[in-house]
Amino acid sequence: MPLTRLRSQWDALRLPDFTSDAWRGVLISLVVVGYALGIGYHLTSWAAGVAPALAWRVGYHASIVLCYASLWLLLSASFRQIDRSPVRLFLYAVLAGVTYLVLASLVQALGAGQGLLAGDGNVAGLDYQRRVPLTIAAVVKVNLLSLLEVTFTMLILLLLRSLVFYRRTRSSLFNWRLMMGFFVTAALLTFMRNPADDLGGVVALAMIPAVGMAVVNSFRLSWIVYLPFREKMATMGLALVLMVMLGFSLGDGVLPDVSSYTRFYSFPLSVFALLAALFGILYCVTTMLSLLFHLPTTGAFQRKADEVAAIQSLTHLISQVFDLDKLSRTIVASPIDAHSGDVAWLLLMRPGASEPLHLQAVQGAAAADVQETMDIEALFAEVQETQDVLLLDEAPSDRRVRTHPDGAFESLLVVPLLARDDVLGALFVAKDVRYGFETDDVKAIRVFAAQAALALDNARLFEERLEKERMHRELAIAREVQQKLLPQQIPSLRGTSIAASSVSAYEVGGDYYDFVRLDDDRLAFIVGDVAGKGTSGAFYMAEMQGIFRSLSRQAPEPHEFLVAANQALNTTLDRRAFISVVYGILDVGREEFRLARAGHCPVALIDLYGEARLLRSGGIGLGLNEGALFEQSLEVCTERLQPGDVFVLYTDGVVESRNAAGEEYGYTRLKASLQEHRHEDADDLHEALLCDLHTFLGAETYDDDLTLVVVKWHGLPIGVSSPVPQASALSLPT
Repeated sequence: MPLTRLRSQWDALRLPDFTSDAWRGVLISLVVVGYALGIGYHLTSWAAGVAPALAWRVGYHASIVLCYASLWLLLSASFRQIDRSPVRLFLYAVLAGVTYLVLASLVQALGAGQGLLAGDGNVAGLDYQRRVPLTIAAVVKVNLLSLLEVTFTMLILLLLRSLVFYRRTRSSLFNWRLMMGFFVTAALLTFMRNPADDLGGVVALAMIPAVGMAVVNSFRLSWIVYLPFREKMATMGLALVLMVMLGFSLGDGVLPDVSSYTRFYSFPLSVFALLAALFGILYCVTTMLSLLFHLPTTGAFQRKADEVAAIQSLTHLISQVFDLDKLSRTIVASPIDAHSGDVAWLLLMRPGASEPLHLQAVQGAAAADVQETMDIEALFAEVQETQDVLLLDEAPSDRRVRTHPDGAFESLLVVPLLARDDVLGALFVAKDVRYGFETDDVKAIRVFAAQAALALDNARLFEERLEKERMHRELAIAREVQQKLLPQQIPSLRGTSIAASSVSAYEVGGDYYDFVRLDDDRLAFIVGDVAGKGTSGAFYMAEMQGIFRSLSRQAPEPHEFLVAANQALNTTLDRRAFISVVYGILDVGREEFRLARAGHCPVALIDLYGEARLLRSGGIGLGLNEGALFEQSLEVCTERLQPGDVFVLYTDGVVESRNAAGEEYGYTRLKASLQEHRHEDADDLHEALLCDLHTFLGAETYDDDLTLVVVKWHGLPIGVSSPVPQASALSLPT
């Protein structure tokens, strides 16, 4: 519990943002000022020949600690954006070591003295006992060599920190910070100590946990697993070179005096550099050993990495690419890129095509070799039936596979592509050795097949969506054209008001109504309903319009018109189709309403006094019979017009509409609504009928096409005997 609490408190610790320009300026100033003070201190002590007073020494050591602490923060902030590739990090560390060795060698060449002088306490121009540099060269060497060694070890720590923090966790962060805390603690315990003294028992004890945490952090090597073989070998060589260089920095190599100069410069910095170098050596040793043990598994890890990359590529294609050819090429390349097979091909089903199975893509061999070597249709039939993988460890021994001259198909794996319980095709993968597929290969290829099926299904749905959108646009255009075929303006006739509308259940429909002004006194009208809905009904509706517009002027009377229309349609209508119509003439000169029905709904008539009835004249639909039967069944109904008479013509979409309970609107409700609103003119009555129908249905959508035409006879004004000019309004006042 105390350790957990300590971790939480340490994680909650937030330092200032040293990457900002303001903080960088502060840190650089502290480094420059502190280093300059160190040089001044040594020049003063050299000129005086004795060590400065205690107060000056305390100030000197404090400024040195502050200077190099600022240098650490400055370097740490600069290394946050460094490339974390292990090979590059070790390469940077080696380059830093080479630079350090070269510069240190040049600096050591200054002045006399080469190494430790026996028995007099002096090292290369330094008096340890009095803490005084003996020459100007010694002053330069003390400051420069200390700067080089400490900076080098700091760089090593920062570079290795990037590797320790690979896939970082809270535990790894805490362990690193704890190690750095022990390093700093052990170093500060030597504050103000004479460089001629030993470390002492307290410092030695403090260094034990520091070394222990260095060992713990040196085993943070998770980055090794994912390295390719070449990078592992390169990293191993670089780690060996770096370990040798760090050994030199400890004072046992070609530069024995460097650590002595640093110790004279600042005992705490010398201890910190020693611990940093020890950690670097430990990390290099564990790195080399771990790399050596992981070399045999490099191929397996690389294979898994390739499988993951292939799956990610397919997953990306699922949402990004809908081109079938590109998808197919990527699918067959995936098992080969993942080293799960040598040859792969994709077989897809094409429902409705002349060849239902199509070899869509092949990778690693020629399509002709695949088709000549094996019966892919028979193999596919088996996986289609079982919806499971088919594994042939000795493929040439199967009757469906023939031996390839080059031995390309010695073992074969067939995986069905399943999407929503449908088999879209199959992924075939072959190897050039028998028993070439391990369990991991089968699992990986099944994952590829699952992703491929999803991608292909998405591509298919995308194509279907595009096709639906195209059809929707075309139907919208057809709807607009169809609406223009209907009357854009209802003709006016004296003594009469007319209102009409037509609504399709789908984008287009088969209902039709129209008017033709024959002369000043006569208006021909028609309401039709093509058997069926949708586009076929719309085509027959357009044909019916042409017949009505042409024949109504040549044979205007109901019997003659319908006989001629039936003969015209018999040559074009499908045998399973027919058209029901009601056609008539409103003759205001004779004050008559003449009509005939060809299998259509009866016309509703209601007079001024509320008496409603249905006009059920005989007749069969257009297109059901070519001649005599149609003509013999046709009856013409003639009604004398009385002021207030209302004629309602409609299609079965009105009376056969059903509400949510399945109840039909029916003729009774139609007549009741007519009786209630019979005193209104045609427009208001038409609107009232539709409103009553919507209320009954509980919605404004219909299951069938719906057409409604209301004709109301108001009567001729007294004294009017001649035709009135044609008006543009939909109705005339009574």
